[in-house]
Amino acid sequence: MSQFAALPDPGLAQTLDEVAVCLRLLKTWAGNPSYETITARVNTRRPPGEQVGKTTVVDCFRTGRRRLDPDLVVAVVEALHADPGYTNQWRQALRVASGESQGAGAQVRVLGSLPALPAGFVGRTPEIAPGPVTVLSGMAGSGKTTLALQTAHRLATTRPFDHVLAVNLRGSHADQPPAGPDAVLDGFLRLLGVPGQHLPHGLAAQSAGYRARLSGARVLVLLDDAADDSQVRPLTAPGPGSVTLVTSRRALDGLTDARHVPVGVLRPAEARELLLTAAPPGADPAAADRIAETCGYLPLALARVVAHMRDRPGWTLADHADWLAERRRSGRLDPAVRQALDVSYRNLPARARELLRLLAHHPGHSFDAPAAAALTGAPADDALRELSAQNLLLPAGPGRWAMHDLVRVYAAGRSADEDRRSDRRAALTRLFDHLLTTGADEAELDAAAEYAAAEGRPLHATRLRGHQSAQ
Repeated sequence: MSQFAALPDPGLAQTLDEVAVCLRLLKTWAGNPSYETITARVNTRRPPGEQVGKTTVVDCFRTGRRRLDPDLVVAVVEALHADPGYTNQWRQALRVASGESQGAGAQVRVLGSLPALPAGFVGRTPEIAPGPVTVLSGMAGSGKTTLALQTAHRLATTRPFDHVLAVNLRGSHADQPPAGPDAVLDGFLRLLGVPGQHLPHGLAAQSAGYRARLSGARVLVLLDDAADDSQVRPLTAPGPGSVTLVTSRRALDGLTDARHVPVGVLRPAEARELLLTAAPPGADPAAADRIAETCGYLPLALARVVAHMRDRPGWTLADHADWLAERRRSGRLDPAVRQALDVSYRNLPARARELLRLLAHHPGHSFDAPAAAALTGAPADDALRELSAQNLLLPAGPGRWAMHDLVRVYAAGRSADEDRRSDRRAALTRLFDHLLTTGADEAELDAAAEYAAAEGRPLHATRLRGHQSAQ
């Protein structure tokens, strides 16, 4: 009889040494057969030209190895416990331990409680009334995670939940790929008490096991930074009384049964409160308003200013406002804001990236699809939809979009780095000609004329002013 009541769980092994330790535990569990017996069993499954010796098998059980032959280790596992599901767990553990897998359950950090609210948190109004599944979507840095945490903490104090589960799905992580739903379910099921040897295998079986485990329970699930609809669907909490909160930079329109809440920037009063709360007593509210406006009321940008304030206790709010305005005039963004936008930019198809760069040169506060097409010289509907889905463009009325100020600064920098000057001039020529031949309003023509003059395009500036007067 086995010495251990349960099979050792390879999913707990993070290194090659831990794999070897787990393999020794499995050998003991299996009745401690001799290495000769294990070698004979392994060789019965291998062709004549791939037979191994006892020393090679023994090496699999030794720590201090820099490399392991994963196929041989799997063969040893099969020789000790020939269960296909258990063997698959070992294959996954070997990929994790050798650094080949980024989406394994062992590398997805799942939590059985809510993360704490960030320091200096300022609540938004009005509060969200979530449904069974609620998706909070918005541009990078808009405070989706903080708003979801605020909502989740409020729910947890007002409703009795049997389980709380949380995970960062890494949909927009700078260095790691999105977490696979199978990896997350593996972690959730472990948190819910399912032993490693009883974990289901395959996404469909994992999802069914997850729902069965939570049947009749009231569950709060926080799925932060989702990449797409397919990543979220298997992870939503089942049953009445359960709530799933999802955050994403994408709109996730495919989740048709969810309540969709767009998350914009802070209101001016909320941004002022955030800054004045962090500032010394007696700080100038007008300077706080200047900072908030320069940040475009974006929570991430405001949080970075607060960090800057803490590092320079001798500065006044007016000093910070002047510093920030000077950075903006030179086209510089805070590194954290730029990195957040970098991730969104990299996730775009090439045509959408090109359009985003060129839209930074549109002189108006908003634009329509024909103006976007004029800039690129080709139909832009698909690219506009993608930019809107990524919340890099904001709705500005029927058939019109706008760019957040910080997105425009970022896109202009990208354009300076990636677009030839001749291509930018050609795009502007197409746009100016488009505005001259369509019914652009007076404000748009005036902005275009000023922009043309600033760009050294006096002929277009004169024509745009003349067209404006003719109207």
